Amino acid sequence: MTEIHREVQTFSRALRVFFVLLMGGTAVMIALIQSGLFDPKPMGEWVGERPLSPQMIPAHTQQRFWLDEALPAGAYSLRLTAAYQDGETDSGYGLLLGSENDHLAVAVSPLGYLFVWQVTENETNVILPWQTWPHVRRGAEPNEIWLDVAENGRLTIRINREWLWSGDVETPVGQVGLVGESFGETAVVDFQKLDRTE
Repeated sequence: MTEIHREVQTFSRALRVFFVLLMGGTAVMIALIQSGLFDPKPMGEWVGERPLSPQMIPAHTQQRFWLDEALPAGAYSLRLTAAYQDGETDSGYGLLLGSENDHLAVAVSPLGYLFVWQVTENETNVILPWQTWPHVRRGAEPNEIWLDVAENGRLTIRINREWLWSGDVETPVGQVGLVGESFGETAVVDFQKLDRTE
């Protein structure tokens, strides 16, 4: 009986120590996450935001809106914040890099889908076909599309700060643009702001 009692006490102490260590480790992890230690880091320093405005996407069309914003030289990051505003929900909106005939595009849909493609000399290379992804916000909730472009052409895509894809692409040259597409009736996209690094 005494031996069993001793074993129970030893087990109880070990359990208390384990619980204290577990709680301490959890508190440290929460503090590190809240400090932003694990947040994605841009390529360079954010240099401010450019306000954008809503755009109408006519029924069954894809519209490209090129900004008077040249792509930075060297490595850079771009971050678009936009949201579905009105009309057709079977639609998409996103960020373009390049020019009319040679560009890279990342788009999301208010239905929870995303699409990544690159056009070179009028030939389309689908990097990620339209597919659902849990981090795409639905409906009128704003989505953030974050692209990191390294000098060697390595592209990293994040949607709402969650890593989506990394790979080598032909480095886009030209301008920053916006894209909107409706697969049904007219849609309105609230392009809100564009952040870039320098």
